[in-house]
Amino acid sequence: MCIDSMDYIKYHYEELLKLLIIISSEPKVQLEAYGIGNAEEEMAIDLEFHFNEHKTQLIENGLLTTDDVKAISEIDAFFEARSNDTHESFWGELETHPDWITLRKMASNALNKMGKGNLSIKINVKNETSWFSKNVTSQQITIELMSKYT
Repeated sequence: MCIDSMDYIKYHYEELLKLLIIISSEPKVQLEAYGIGNAEEEMAIDLEFHFNEHKTQLIENGLLTTDDVKAISEIDAFFEARSNDTHESFWGELETHPDWITLRKMASNALNKMGKGNLSIKINVKNETSWFSKNVTSQQITIELMSKYT
């Protein structure tokens, strides 16, 4: 099976849009979108994957403009500047650390600059529980991109 390269790039573009919406969202939504694990780190990792690793193709295929790249790169730099021991609390205090307020605004502004401020997400979570302990043992999370006005 051969994957069309444009479909591959469109996939990363849609995932990038979903990620920007998640980053711009309130902590409750961010935590729901990432489920079990460290939402703070996962957002940074996803930005690296969907944006940095595919930036050239996203531009070449007309999915991102120079201004879009600049706005998203600022978010990436914000994460990168906190990737050291002096900012350890940033990576564990999604709900209370003041830098997350700044980051949410940056992501919201980036979406608006891209003309995508009208988009939202729908998060679907399916929990698997242990028959013995009844604790959640795994989660399947899917995120759908949708219009805010539907």
